[in-house]
Formats: sequence, C-alpha cells, structure tokens
Amino acid sequence: MKKLMILDGNSVVNRAFYGVRPLNAPDGTPTNAVYGFLAILQKLFEGEAPDSLCVAFDLPAPTFRHEMYEGYKAQRKPMPEELAVQMPLLKETLDAMHIRRLEAAGWEADDVLGAVSAICEKSGWACEIVTGDKDSFQLITETTSVLHVKSRMGQTETILYDRARFEEEYGFAPPLMVDLKALMGDASDNIPGVPGIGEKTALDLVRRYGRVADIYAGLDSLDIKDSVRKKLAAGRESAEMSYTLATISREAPVELKPEDAAWSRDFGPELYAVLDRLGFRRFIEKWGLAPAPEAVQEAESRAMPELSALTAQEAEARIRAAETLGLALPGDDLDSLSLCDGEAIFTLNWGELGEDYNRLLRLVFSPEVKKSAHGVKDLMGLALAEGLGTEGFVFDTELAAYVLDPTESGYDLGKLTKRYLGAELPEARAALELMAPMRAKLAENGAEKLYFDIELPLCQVLAEMERAGFLVDRKALADFGESLTAGIDALQRGIWELAGHEFNINSPKQLGEVLFDELMLPAGKKTKTGWSTNADILEKLIGKHPIIGDILEYRMLTKLKSTYADGLLKVISADGRIHTNFRMTVTATGRLSSTEPNLQNIPVRRELGAQIRRMFVAAPGCVLVDADYSQIELRLLAHISGDETMQNAFKSGEDIHAVTASQVFGLPLAEVTPAQRSSAKAVNFGIVYGISAFSLAQDIKVSPAEARAYIDAYMQKYHGVREYMDRVIAEAKERGYVETLFGRRRPVPELKASNFNTRSFGERVARNMPIQGTAADIIKLAMVNVRRRLRAEGLEARLILQVHDELIAECPEREAERVAALLEEEMERAVTLSVPLTAEAHSGHSWAEAH
Repeated sequence: MKKLMILDGNSVVNRAFYGVRPLNAPDGTPTNAVYGFLAILQKLFEGEAPDSLCVAFDLPAPTFRHEMYEGYKAQRKPMPEELAVQMPLLKETLDAMHIRRLEAAGWEADDVLGAVSAICEKSGWACEIVTGDKDSFQLITETTSVLHVKSRMGQTETILYDRARFEEEYGFAPPLMVDLKALMGDASDNIPGVPGIGEKTALDLVRRYGRVADIYAGLDSLDIKDSVRKKLAAGRESAEMSYTLATISREAPVELKPEDAAWSRDFGPELYAVLDRLGFRRFIEKWGLAPAPEAVQEAESRAMPELSALTAQEAEARIRAAETLGLALPGDDLDSLSLCDGEAIFTLNWGELGEDYNRLLRLVFSPEVKKSAHGVKDLMGLALAEGLGTEGFVFDTELAAYVLDPTESGYDLGKLTKRYLGAELPEARAALELMAPMRAKLAENGAEKLYFDIELPLCQVLAEMERAGFLVDRKALADFGESLTAGIDALQRGIWELAGHEFNINSPKQLGEVLFDELMLPAGKKTKTGWSTNADILEKLIGKHPIIGDILEYRMLTKLKSTYADGLLKVISADGRIHTNFRMTVTATGRLSSTEPNLQNIPVRRELGAQIRRMFVAAPGCVLVDADYSQIELRLLAHISGDETMQNAFKSGEDIHAVTASQVFGLPLAEVTPAQRSSAKAVNFGIVYGISAFSLAQDIKVSPAEARAYIDAYMQKYHGVREYMDRVIAEAKERGYVETLFGRRRPVPELKASNFNTRSFGERVARNMPIQGTAADIIKLAMVNVRRRLRAEGLEARLILQVHDELIAECPEREAERVAALLEEEMERAVTLSVPLTAEAHSGHSWAEAH
C-alpha cells in the first residue's frame, strides 16, 4: 500500500523552536525553528520514505471553533517574534524542497490532517501523520497512524502509534480520544471539559464506559462516586461543547489527490540557494546540494588583481585617483581595510603600515574620498569611535537592497552579488560593482529620491545618535530597583500571610495548589503539571479573594524589575549612557527598530511609563527637548484618501476622535461621551492598521457584530476613506505593490493568493502600508533636516532618540527654546499636506518631564 506522510506544520515547528538552541543566519535572522524542522525531516528521511509528502499549516484567522466558543485558545499568547519571522523562511524552504503545503481558511491544521486522512482512506493509501500533539490520536485507524515527535536539545525522538500501540497504552479505541478531552478538557486549547474532572478520572470513565454520550445516557446507574456524578451532571453542557471543540473534522475543503504530493529527495539548486542564505552548511553537505551552474562562475572570469604589500605612497595614490572606492572590513574593527578602486583590490592594515595607516585611514574617511560599502551606518559608528569623519559615503548596498524590497528576510552581500553580478566576489569589489545595477534598479522603481535624500543621509544621523547615547540616572534606576524589591518583598509576606504559610509564588504548581486546593477558589484548568495560573485565569478571580490582587501586582513588579530596573542597569556603558542600536533594514514599512536595548517599547501606560522615563536624563547643564507629531497617521489618511469630512475636522482643529464618534453614533458633537470617544479612537486607529471586526471587538470589549457595525458606520460616513481603501487594493492587485508618498514600495503578492486569509492579510497591508510607511518617511526626513540645520546654525544640540513619531534632542539649557522651535519647524515642514501637519515640543531635565 502506498503511503502519504503529512506533517502538522505548526506543531512540529513549535517543538523545533523550543527544542533547539537559538541560531541565526549570517544576516542575524533567527533560524533555530527552521533548523529544527529540517532536522526532524532528516530523521524521517532515514526511515521508510513515503510516496507522497505534504505539510499542513494553520492560518492566522478565527475558525468555526472560535465562533462556537469565544474562549477557544483565548489564553494563548501571540507567536513569539523570533518564531514568527521564521515562518516565511520555513515555507520558502519547503517550497524549494518541492514539499506540498496545505492550508484551509476557517479551519485548523488539525482539520486539514483529518481531511487528508479521509482522502487517503478513500484512495486506498496509508496515511502517516507527523505531529508533536496528541490531538491527532483520534484519527488513528487501520490505515492511519500517528508519528509523535519530540525535539529536545536539538535531538529528535519519535514514537509511532498505530491502532494496537494506542490501545495498549490508553486502554480504549482511538476515536474515544475526543471523549477523553471532552471530560478532562485541554488547557492548551482552553477547552473547558467538565469542571472538577481531571485526567485520572476521565481516563477511568472512558475506559469503563466509553463514549461521553453513553456516560450521560446511563449517568444515574454508573458505578462511580456521587461527587463525580454531581460534577458530570453539572458539567453536561460544557462536556458536550468540549466534545465538539475537540473533534477533528475530516471535511475541511482540501483539494488533494495523494499522488499529487508525490515526492523525492532529488533536490535542486533552488534549495541550495535557500540553505546557503540561512547558513545551513550541514544540510547542504548531508543532502549533496550544489548551486545552479550560472551561480558557480568564478571571479577569475572577470579577473581583478589583488595587490599586497603596497607602500603607503602607492596606496595613497590609488585612493586619491579612484572615482569611488569599494570599502569592506576584513575584521570587526578598523585595524585593517579592504579597498577596491575598480582596477585592483588592495588591503591596508595597521600592523604593516603603522602610523602611515592612521593617515591613510583619515584620508579614506574624509569627504574628498567617495565610498561605497555594505552596512554604512555601522561603519560610520566605528569611524566616530576612532574620531574619524563620516562624510563621503555615496552608496550602501545593504540599504539599497532594503529599499528595493523591504520584505526580504536579510540582505547578505554574497547573495546580492550572485543576484546582480552572477559571481562570487570579494566584499570590497562587490560593494563597488553593485552600485551601477542597484542604482539602475532604484531609478526603475522611482526610489532614487527616497534613497539618496532620506535613507542614505539618515545613516549619519543614526550613527551619531548611537554614539551619543541616552544618559541614565544610575542611582535613580538602582533606587527604583530597590523600591521594587521592597514592594515585592512586602507583597510576598502579605501573600504568605493570606495563604497561611510560605511557598514559592513563582512556581505555578505551588501557587495553583494554594489557590485551588487550599483556598478553594473557583477552579481554573488543571494540566498534567497542576493548576493553570496564567494572567487570564487570575484576572477572572479578582474580587474573589484579596490574595489575587496581590499576586497580580507581585508579578507586575517582578517583571518591571527584571526588564527595566535590572535589565537597563546591565546595558549602561562606562559613560553612564545607554547606546541603543537603530536597525534600518528590518521592518516592511520603513520604520526604524531599536535593539540592545529596545527603547521603543517603554510602557505606554502613563504612570508606569513616566516612572521609567524619569530615569533617562539630560547631562548637567543640559535639557531634553521632546517633540512628537500629533496624529500623523490619521492626518495622512485624510490627505491620501481626500476625505473632506476628515480633512475639514483637521483644518478646523476639532477633536478628530470626537468627530468620528459623532459621525459613527449619529450624535451632535457636544453629546459624545468619553466612552464613545474612546471607542471612536480605537476605530480611527484600527482603520489605519486594517483591523478586523474580530480584533476591534477584543480591543473595545464589544461583540464582533457590534464592532462590524462600527466599522460599517465609519465607512458610510467617511466616503473618501472607503473609496481609498477600495482603490488602493485594486491598484495593488494590478501593480503588485503599494507605495508611500515618497516612493517606498512594498510588494503585496498575498493579494493574488487563492487562500482567503492570506488575501485578507494582503488587503490589510495594502491599506496600511502607504500611511504607516509615509509617516516613517516623514520623520526620517525630519531627522535628516534637523541634523543639517543644527550643524548649520552652530548649535550644540544633538538628536539622541527616535521613537516612532517622537524625536528627542539633548542640548545646553540656553538652547532649549531655540531647539524646541527648530524641531517643531523641521518636523512640520518636512512635507506639505492638504491638512496641517503639527508637532509639539516640550523640554525638561528628564524624558518624563519633556514627554
């Protein structure tokens, strides 16, 4: 009998992510989940090869189970960012391996597994399901088996469950797995089960009496404890709903003939290209992969001499004669340079040239020498650290690649060289020779102005900001940490007193025993390791016992201490400042991101955020000037959409959120309540971000139907916005991309997907990116102009931080008013819109005062 193997993609990749140590591609992209997934595939390859192979994935959208039960999987946290960025890489890798991917809108991957197992049965094929979950055990039949996967410390373990193996271990037939979950519930999916019935009791009931329906049919005559009978009687409705939630459907709309997923290990050069980019040399060697013939061209075919032992005079002559130099670093610092003048490649280093090297280094980094490099901002940072200049950089290949396609997972120089030049070249030569084709591509895309007027000049701004850093009041931060410690200790004593004894509050097992076994609070969900005590469960218990509020506050304070009090102290440099790293090539919208540490995620909550911002201060004799845009994205929506109602509100200086509430709720402006304004604010920003009715409902605590009504009313009142939303999607479908007012493009291939959820994601991107991306372009341009003007006017002020729509400068106290006015002027006149673009600046000795 032929066999089809289908992998539960989300389950397997989750096991891989948590079971394999952190790994990164050469460009820094996390890759451990992809690596672990391939390791599992490799182990599968070592066994009996299937005739057909495919992988099922969930789609990021609600399913029929969410509609049936609002709490279904509601407790699950969002996918970690480090895993989310790997999902497109995994799918790209599977495509390169010619492994069929299966998804179904409105259905889970489990249902896809069920549908495929049914298709195999009808087609006379055996089906082997590979998963890290036990949900699929219910699908085991004479021809369908489950290969259960565990990944630990990079090692993969598998156990094959056929019908005999399952019945031996569990003591009942596989379909009764649904009945077991209906009784005991499933904490991972938030399936409630019968309150008070745990795994042990549920197993006993199913082994003795079988199906849930049969248990309830004979409930009065069952030989069980009265307490169990009462729990079953009280939880009947929950059991029946849980049964439906736990049942894997075999009717998901999957179009597949088993032979269509026929597969072999005859991998081609496209897989080599993907794995080479990810740095997976082990799999390249294991599977005997080779690049495409055209990518194997040797640099000798376009030979360029590599000169060694140049004298300082010879090197200087070449540097001065070059129209533009390709520049690269052989190491991680400026102790040596690799240069290409278009005729030869030559390396300079301090060890050979001594003081002459320092003189040549100053020449290379002077304005008179034009340079092209890969990763200019970081080079500028090294130059600033050595007291060198940052002028003269005329091209950055990494930045150009990002502008040309901001959705790429990385911008490795070797990959760019192969793509544009068809050869592997030394880095300095690649940096020089990539200029011409990449500049031509920028021109073709209409992105030259964006690149040369905004992105490239911004490298200097950011390098200087990183070098400047943000001064932190170390003592205040330490005191903050001590106050948190005191608060944590006091709460701990109070919690112990309320519990009647000491225990480890950080242990979910011990905490669960205290809350649900000792204090007898309404039970949460019990797992194999004990009671669940996550935040969602505890918040439902607020008011039931004073210990709950103390535990929630204890958790908040301990997180604050580890993330901010302790976390920030660790990254304060010797100069007393925190020097964050601004990453320019990460987001698809053009926004900057901040890492090591991330200063863009200081809590928004007023009290908490202010507490932390007080620790960030100006140097003695200086102040901080903080300027931010007022509702820039909504103003851009008004401008880009041309909606007259919205434009008039901004022109007249009205409260746009109150105006929206008036429009949506059909009330005079004066009668809008604070609650209605708050809901309208969520709708306003939700529209900008392409929010769904489901997500809006969660944000403003209303039903999905009410949220949909709000969105529909909004679109009826703001005709221009509705027409813009329709127009931008139609244009994006036709062109294949959306763009900002400055010409920043983002490809949107998802719009042409046959899958509904993928297409819906593409529509949200198409609506949002021109607005959010233009906002990013505007503040970047403002940063470039602010730096230029500060220098032109001879001011000592310097920019030190950018957080989305906010700019922070540090300056002597005597310059405060002038700098505040300068920031407002340059931010407001960065672009001319059909509505006022307003910015407001404040100053203070701490970030909190100036914010």
